Amino acid sequence: MSRDRRIILHIDMNSYFASVEQQANPFLRGKAIAITGKSKERSVVCTASIEAKKLGVKTAMSTWEAEKICPQLIFICGDPEKYSEITARFNRIFYEFTDRVEQFSVDESFLDITDAARDYLGATIMAQMIRARLREDCGARITASIGIAPNKLMAKLASETVKPNGLTVVQPHQVIDLLDRSKPQDLCGIGPCLGRRLENLGLTNFSLLRQYPIELLIKEFKSYGYWLHQAAHGRDDSPVCTDEADPKSVGHSYTLPHDTYDPREMKRYLLKMADKIAWRLRRDDFRARTIHAYARYGDFTGAGAQSTLNQPTADGYKIYKTAWEIIEKLINPLPTSPLVRGRSQNQSKNISPPPYQGGGWGEVNEIKKPIRLLGLSCSNLSKGPEQQSIFKKERKLLSVLPALDAIQARYGARAWTRASLLKTEIKARSSGFHFDHLL
Repeated sequence: MSRDRRIILHIDMNSYFASVEQQANPFLRGKAIAITGKSKERSVVCTASIEAKKLGVKTAMSTWEAEKICPQLIFICGDPEKYSEITARFNRIFYEFTDRVEQFSVDESFLDITDAARDYLGATIMAQMIRARLREDCGARITASIGIAPNKLMAKLASETVKPNGLTVVQPHQVIDLLDRSKPQDLCGIGPCLGRRLENLGLTNFSLLRQYPIELLIKEFKSYGYWLHQAAHGRDDSPVCTDEADPKSVGHSYTLPHDTYDPREMKRYLLKMADKIAWRLRRDDFRARTIHAYARYGDFTGAGAQSTLNQPTADGYKIYKTAWEIIEKLINPLPTSPLVRGRSQNQSKNISPPPYQGGGWGEVNEIKKPIRLLGLSCSNLSKGPEQQSIFKKERKLLSVLPALDAIQARYGARAWTRASLLKTEIKARSSGFHFDHLL
């Protein structure tokens, strides 16, 4: 099929999380709201409502900065389950019009309507019909900007031109005009770093990029240079992928309620994340070999590393142990000395580092920087059952996992937890309790 004959819709929901909250709660309608994480003081703005954006609040802005710009801003803790339910609802609507639907993210999708619409007039009518169905099934507050173009790249760019609730039609002969009215960084696939590299070459717009020799682009950007040349001409042959691709990795990150030096506290959060990741791996019949852990310090610097296992696993405790070995090396302990005992000028007055025992770092060590955020992800995924251990204790622990998964599938994520994650102190000597693992 000729690329000029294809008709692609890109549907991008406007201020999605905030719009869902305003639809669910009438008292939030017409007000400036921002969706954040669990801890408002230590979070960023995930999504700002249309009203908040007009006042200067932007996505990824820190909450204190957003509140300074807009003192009347209302902060709402995000509800992922609610948003996922609405996402599934509007994707079901899209399948009423075509079976060629690609969910690009939680709030945007591509639709190939070449056969269903036949021409751009039919595509425009179909877009308006989709709008009506969204209003009927999802609510009037949840709106979308729609771009119609000959390919996915131009359809996404078209949907970005008029927001909120816009409808932009770009026929094949209008593609170059749309590009020349846009900046290179407006195009999906050209981020800030690539944009700066293009600027350093003097390629500040698509007109200059089209005239730049393709050989020099390939020399500068390798295989990506060919893509840049094609993009500058508005060409994109990538199909709308109806089959959901397997994930490359599964991960979580968590901003701690406060900066901490306490390894036991770090371990609790790391184990919680490992169990969440392991549940998702087992649910989708995946096993992971590569574990990547990341720590962000109180001064917003950070470090990460990864480790590859001999055998793939979906056991949360195995993932946790590997991740802690990585984090243990990243938190940068220092030998005890009079210089370290005192508080440095950069440390918070409310935080005093406790001594850290063990880890092969000497008798008593201290962590150099407090930890603000921990991240954990698993990659190098494969499908199939986990290899049985030769150790009886490990086999017994693994045999419990299917029962725990069945409980979690029926009663939800919080249906069970590890005893070590409870803050109850169990004295092994007086109770005779045997620890399967220690935090």
